[in-house]
Amino acid sequence: MEEQPETEEQPETEKQPIIYCIEGHHGDTPEPSVEPMLALLSTLGHWDYVRRNAATADELFYWIKHEWHDYPEGSILYIATHGAEGEIWLSYKERSSSGVPIEKLAMEANCSRCLVHFGGCATIAGNQMDSRIQSFMDRTGAIGVSGYGDEVGWVNRWRPALALEMMLFSSIKAEGIKLAHGGSNKRLTGLRDDLQVRFPECKFDLFMQRSKAS
Repeated sequence: MEEQPETEEQPETEKQPIIYCIEGHHGDTPEPSVEPMLALLSTLGHWDYVRRNAATADELFYWIKHEWHDYPEGSILYIATHGAEGEIWLSYKERSSSGVPIEKLAMEANCSRCLVHFGGCATIAGNQMDSRIQSFMDRTGAIGVSGYGDEVGWVNRWRPALALEMMLFSSIKAEGIKLAHGGSNKRLTGLRDDLQVRFPECKFDLFMQRSKAS
């Protein structure tokens, strides 16, 4: 019997950082999805992405536990929902009762050396937000948390979240900012300051983990 040649085992492809997006569901209310922006970023070679829908807190935490944790440091967790001060609104049904506090998300999400971006209106607004976000980063290991301190809208020409997020995500890649590596704070600060000048009405902010400052 002829011996078969040995075949070398192919190493598993190492997962690269991605944008992992969980998008809320708002029933019959017609709203644009964030997916076309994510697809454009992928086409331009900036970021690969995964996008999931979540209409309830249970669905949000399902994706966090069963998929998000599989992606490597340096990824972006993008929570594309409506919001209120310190809370995530996944749907109008959930909104009628209560939202998901960022502290509850922090209990479930490991975001070690990742950026977390909250796309919801005013999610990072409030007098106590600085300490709440620092606690969020301490618990999750996130290197940074970004979002808005006021009402924004994808089709609102005065507070254009679409343009801001496109610039935020693409600039991280274009400027070679390695979220998983130490020493990124100074460059993220520069990016934050530039976006605040360009989009003052959005009240955008990007908080960084103090213990990782360089």
